[in-house]
Amino acid sequence: NYTITELAEKVDTSDASVIRFCRSIGYKGYQDFKINMARDIAPANKLLDPELDREDTPEEICQKIFFSEMAVLKDTLAILDIKMLEKAAKVIVAAKRIELFGSGGSALVGMDAQHKFLKVGLKSFVHCDADIQAMSASLLGAGDVAIGISHSGSNRNVVRCMQLAKQQGATTIVMTTQGKSPLLKFADVVLFTATKETAFKSESATARIAQLALVDALVAMVALGDYDNSLYAIGQTRKATSDNKF
Repeated sequence: NYTITELAEKVDTSDASVIRFCRSIGYKGYQDFKINMARDIAPANKLLDPELDREDTPEEICQKIFFSEMAVLKDTLAILDIKMLEKAAKVIVAAKRIELFGSGGSALVGMDAQHKFLKVGLKSFVHCDADIQAMSASLLGAGDVAIGISHSGSNRNVVRCMQLAKQQGATTIVMTTQGKSPLLKFADVVLFTATKETAFKSESATARIAQLALVDALVAMVALGDYDNSLYAIGQTRKATSDNKF
């Protein structure tokens, strides 16, 4: 369950040495090594979710999934640093430009955040292509905000985008699972989420629930902090989309 940074510290070496080791034994990198190790270690019927069994009834599946997601929300609330959340809300409100970076499921969380920021009057941007993300990050500057979302904290593209944004003087906000990871090196503000471990940590479905809830809390704080303008923006965006509804 270690991130690459945690493993490197445990064995007194560098992140790069861990990656070289994994490649030397035939894997693309640390994540590829972890996934294949999980496949070998975990029972085949527990790879999707350690709490689910193939014999579970639909009712049992729903109960286990819902209770698991409720538990992750409670755990995230317990570790949430409210001062960090307040700091994130303040820099977002004052931002000239807001860029969100993520890959896979985290990119979808970024798109959800963009949608909600727009509703309260904050112009934000999400790009799905990795090269476009990197190019956009390199053009940010002082007064801009870059938000990096990565469950593992070791997604190469997200880490690179946060590094580029920070080098250009932008304020960087990171949303990731609690623990040490390469992404934290380039974060001005860190928002940790909890998760329920699975054989494939990067594929934990509960992580998205915690990230989405954190986005909702952040947007609410932003909106309440600038209530009149947010209310006006909500009215305007509702009018703009009303023609799409019967």
